[in-house]
Amino acid sequence: ANGFYQSRDISFSLGFNTAMYGKFQGFGKNSKFQAIRHVIRPSLSLSYKPDLAAKDWYDARVDSAGRKYRFSYYEGSIYGPFSEGVFGGIGFGIDNNIEAKVRSKKDTANGGIKKIRLIDGFGFNSSYNLVADSFKLAPFSLYARSTLFEKINITAGAVMDPYQVDSSGYRIDKYMWSGGNGFKPGRITSGSVSISTTFQSKPKDEAKAKEQADAEKDSGLPPLTVEEQQAQLAYARRNPNEFADFNIPWSVNLSFSYNFSRQFRTDYKGWETISNASINVNGDFNLTPRWKMGASSYYDFKTSSIQSLTLSLSREMHCWQMSINVTPVGLYRTFNITINPKSGLLRDLKINRTRFFYGQ
Repeated sequence: ANGFYQSRDISFSLGFNTAMYGKFQGFGKNSKFQAIRHVIRPSLSLSYKPDLAAKDWYDARVDSAGRKYRFSYYEGSIYGPFSEGVFGGIGFGIDNNIEAKVRSKKDTANGGIKKIRLIDGFGFNSSYNLVADSFKLAPFSLYARSTLFEKINITAGAVMDPYQVDSSGYRIDKYMWSGGNGFKPGRITSGSVSISTTFQSKPKDEAKAKEQADAEKDSGLPPLTVEEQQAQLAYARRNPNEFADFNIPWSVNLSFSYNFSRQFRTDYKGWETISNASINVNGDFNLTPRWKMGASSYYDFKTSSIQSLTLSLSREMHCWQMSINVTPVGLYRTFNITINPKSGLLRDLKINRTRFFYGQ
């Protein structure tokens, strides 16, 4: 309905975290591996959130069997709906990473010993709602991330539900490990895997590139979750010119993603897996020291078609940058011109003009 509507939410939290270190050095003197270190970072939080968004949700019948689901009036909006329900409980999680010291023939510094990361991170997080009348334990979010050969980034994640379901696919308030059927930690309900790599030329200014890399490395920010990484990749795919680096003459980025979800069949004859896979390719090159051209393409394996193709043109203007994006292929075709500061802190201070065209 037309009109002005509001939705509010508020929460309070207090967090605790620490780190524990373990090291193994029982390798031979001439072994390639000299030491392995395991870092465990447990975290605990106490939080409370009142149910201010209850009025924004409603029940809707979704099939002939009378099954109902909860939907928000703000579903599909730009920022999405607030979650419903009161939460007052404990959040917990464990993050791990594994590093190694290896002998390196190429790196002669530090006695020819080089530090590498075997696994950048793996762990889980969940929460327990003390004020809920049922389903107090939230689904577990599992994740892992690693880098192969210092070139290929791999990120994986899954959601595990600790509760059982009945013959109609509804969750029931019984843990998977109860009932005398052996220990089962939960049901995997969805998951995703993404693999990405980048090929690029050497920077024109090595000192500037090193300074930028050190700043990103020492930012002090916590590692991104799978969802946050995918959101950043999606934003970069939609706005490639905002990430143009004129210090790199050319670059090519390749990424593959696969995701799946387990759904109860509509004929009530068990479960089925709904999956999809896609490839994203984008690259750019300098036309002149101040002009850069690029392209980005998104191929969907499920539809066996190119879902998006974006052409971009960037102009460096000292502290500012102008970018033009054209998407001539896909269901949503766009034309966009943006002038924005190069500083990441001032990214939202921009002049933007966009036109959308819908249809095949």
